Amino acid sequence: MAFCQKEYNDSIRNSIDKAASDTERVRLLVQLGNRVRTSDTAESWRCQQEIARIAEKTGKDYFQGQAYFLSATISLSSQPAKAIGDFEKAIKIFSKYSDNRRAALSLGSAYINLGLLHTSGNDYETAILYYLKAEELYLRYDKRNPDLAVLYSNISITYGTLNKYDEGIRYSKKGLDWAKQGNDKVSLMNAMYAYGGNLVTAKKGDSGLPYLDTVKLLAKEMNNWAYMYNSGFMKAMYYYNTKQYQKAIDNYDTCLVLARENGFLAGVGYNYLNISANEAELNRPQQAKAHLDSSAKYLDYSVVSEAKQMYFENYAEIYKQLGKYSLAFDYKDSVGVIKDSLYQADNVKQMEFRQARYSYEKKQKDIEELENERRIQQLSLKQKSTLNAVLFGGLAALILLLLLLYSNYRQKQKMQQQRINELETEKKLAATEAVLKGEEQERTRLAKDLHDGLGGMLSGIKYSLNTMKGNLIMTPENAQAFERSMDMLDSSIREMRRVAHNMMPEALVKFGLDTALKDFCNDINQSGALKVNYQSIGLEDAVIEQTTAITIYRIVQELLNNTMKHAAATNAIVQISKTDGLLSVTVEDDGKGFDTAILDKTKGIGWSNIQNRVEFLKGKLDVNSQAGKGTSVLIELNV
Repeated sequence: MAFCQKEYNDSIRNSIDKAASDTERVRLLVQLGNRVRTSDTAESWRCQQEIARIAEKTGKDYFQGQAYFLSATISLSSQPAKAIGDFEKAIKIFSKYSDNRRAALSLGSAYINLGLLHTSGNDYETAILYYLKAEELYLRYDKRNPDLAVLYSNISITYGTLNKYDEGIRYSKKGLDWAKQGNDKVSLMNAMYAYGGNLVTAKKGDSGLPYLDTVKLLAKEMNNWAYMYNSGFMKAMYYYNTKQYQKAIDNYDTCLVLARENGFLAGVGYNYLNISANEAELNRPQQAKAHLDSSAKYLDYSVVSEAKQMYFENYAEIYKQLGKYSLAFDYKDSVGVIKDSLYQADNVKQMEFRQARYSYEKKQKDIEELENERRIQQLSLKQKSTLNAVLFGGLAALILLLLLLYSNYRQKQKMQQQRINELETEKKLAATEAVLKGEEQERTRLAKDLHDGLGGMLSGIKYSLNTMKGNLIMTPENAQAFERSMDMLDSSIREMRRVAHNMMPEALVKFGLDTALKDFCNDINQSGALKVNYQSIGLEDAVIEQTTAITIYRIVQELLNNTMKHAAATNAIVQISKTDGLLSVTVEDDGKGFDTAILDKTKGIGWSNIQNRVEFLKGKLDVNSQAGKGTSVLIELNV
């Protein structure tokens, strides 16, 4: 096989040397560059550079678009930020030729790759936008393109990741309809697996099982053990979710045999892990423990992973059933720590992806600015040469040239001043952004330290005191005092967890701004410090960027804290609405009010934080208050 591929690559190289036109030569270079980009990266880069030289020589930007496209595909795995930048440059060029079928399909391929890159960076919403653009192009120009099957699979998987199961089912059904029109059994098997899997995951009864059974038959016919394994594993998950635990165990046993026969050791470990969970559900702790111990021979539980979380959850349940409650509680606590670590790792991955892209875009912007300056300098030199050549043309020509130079000088001054103003604005915004991000990072770190450090210590003290209680003989008075102390310790643990949650509420990241604000206002109501009426309009399906959502949350948090500290209010209203890209936040109270003129003179950190955050979001802030008539704060911003 490798020899045949080499022969084919050599044939393309010979065709490149004999190409009759630049268009044909570029097409062959793109083909060869894509074929060898994983096996011979150096050769692939030589193809890309040759395309770029042809583009520069001919001045055809379509060729330059192909150079950017090949550069992006080569950089896919090693430099994702560069790949995104190059794909976007290629898209900008190919969009000019969208009526050309070949350019349109290249455009669609670029959109698919951008979707994959954003998926790998956990930016699923952006990924879907790119996938849908690709679908539109393929349906218009090439409905039988094999990439369309992969595209529908990617869309359905991404929607499933976002828990939008109905959309996932719809697109996997499109993929199945597409596959049924052809004679490719592999495509049909893949599409049936995607559709059946989406139905099972969305818990649409047992309607997905026949598709998974068909996948298994097709896989057996083609001797494809991987799809036999995957369909069986998906059925086992379905039976577990529908509490048919023995059927789940039977399917996992079948998958276990397939995994062992084909050397899929990680699969062996995962099947033992899942069998253990089902045994525990059937109240068979000894069998569950044996399977759980077997999984540890194949899976690495020294690193934080979802498998490790499930391992600790299973052990917590097993020890609970065995009556070893202390051990069960220890494992349950560990599950919480693992969840926090997984959540933190996911956030770090997203942050690193965005930071890498930001850094790359900034670098590209600097390069473009330098290139523009070089062109301006070249233009200036050319103008001076022209002036020297026409100096002998007479006094009139000299005066005209001097006027031109003066005008050019004034224009440069204006451009420089404009650039200075832009840099100052950017610097101010960057400083504000850094402060806000630093504050949120510090809040996250402190919340984690409180939860993992102090929380663990307090829990350990509680366990130690409980152990001591069993070994001590106490008078009734001492026993009562001991129980009061334990109640106080429980209250301390709850208060510590409340503080950690308040510093970085999990609901804000998981469920969005609306849910997080609703929870925060409910917490205040339950505390009895203030009665808060929360109202939201148009936020049910609104998508708000996370940094913006966190900033708005902190603004509302600070305003309500100020109300409770200074306003002597009994009631407050928090209203947030979103219409046509405009987000409005109103916080009102019935407190004692104040003279708003003092805000211009105040040096308080709280009010400065509110102003800085509103400026960072480029919003408008309006404060109305009078003595004895309460206070109303209105914030408006574009999202």
